Amino acid sequence: MPRPKTHKERTLLIAWIIEMVKKHGHATTKDIAAMFGLHRSTAEKYIRVAVERGNLIRHGRCGIFRDQRAVIDFDMERYTHRGTSE
Repeated sequence: MPRPKTHKERTLLIAWIIEMVKKHGHATTKDIAAMFGLHRSTAEKYIRVAVERGNLIRHGRCGIFRDQRAVIDFDMERYTHRGTSE
């Protein structure tokens, strides 16, 4: 069983999550859990804190985004059917 993270480690992870989302525009719980080696519920807890501290947007179950424009772009990409014949 891994040791509990200290307050300083948790704060640093949350800061990295905020920085990553601001840089890339989007991150999912799965991405964050895999990147930092966290359990899914721990990643979700850190995401909730990151949304509060980093002025980020949580969009349903799709992940967290840096701003509303990133949410719109994500939805447009997701709902646009490419490769279909007209």
